[in-house]
Amino acid sequence: MTAAGALAAARCAVHPSRRALDECPVCARPRCGADAAAYAGRGCPACVSTEATVVVPAGRAELHARAGLAALAMAFAGAWVAAQYVDTRWFGIVAPALIGLGCAWAASAAASGLPRRPMLGIAAAAALLATGLSDRLVPGGQNLFLPPGHRLPPYVAALVGVVAWRLLFGPVRPRAPGR
Repeated sequence: MTAAGALAAARCAVHPSRRALDECPVCARPRCGADAAAYAGRGCPACVSTEATVVVPAGRAELHARAGLAALAMAFAGAWVAAQYVDTRWFGIVAPALIGLGCAWAASAAASGLPRRPMLGIAAAAALLATGLSDRLVPGGQNLFLPPGHRLPPYVAALVGVVAWRLLFGPVRPRAPGR
């Protein structure tokens, strides 16, 4: 059988119900007339779809939104857990600190590429919100600010948790050569 006869008997690689008109210039698969007209010198649907797609990096606004939504999700879940420990001696401080750690982790995981300060600011706001929400979720509710000596330490612990995440789990800075 000649090469022209083999091509005439061949079927399109993408559309087997159609006869092949020619070969794809990119991958040498047989292609039908519709694919030849649609893709011309670019190839065929099989090889064009396997080309690497261009990934557009997320913009700054999208990164802020990702960090905020992730930190808020962690804050709402953490507030419910922390509400179980309001007015307990040690867990009333430990739970907000863990919420701070969790909010910083969630914000950094959701928005890698966001500078540290905005990410930590978003996490701190979410941790403070969670601490205040945990006080309000207690049956009967708690005053968020009074008495200050009793209400202030959980808020400070939440901020310490955010900063502790940065110190414990944050990215490592490369050392300068010769040090």
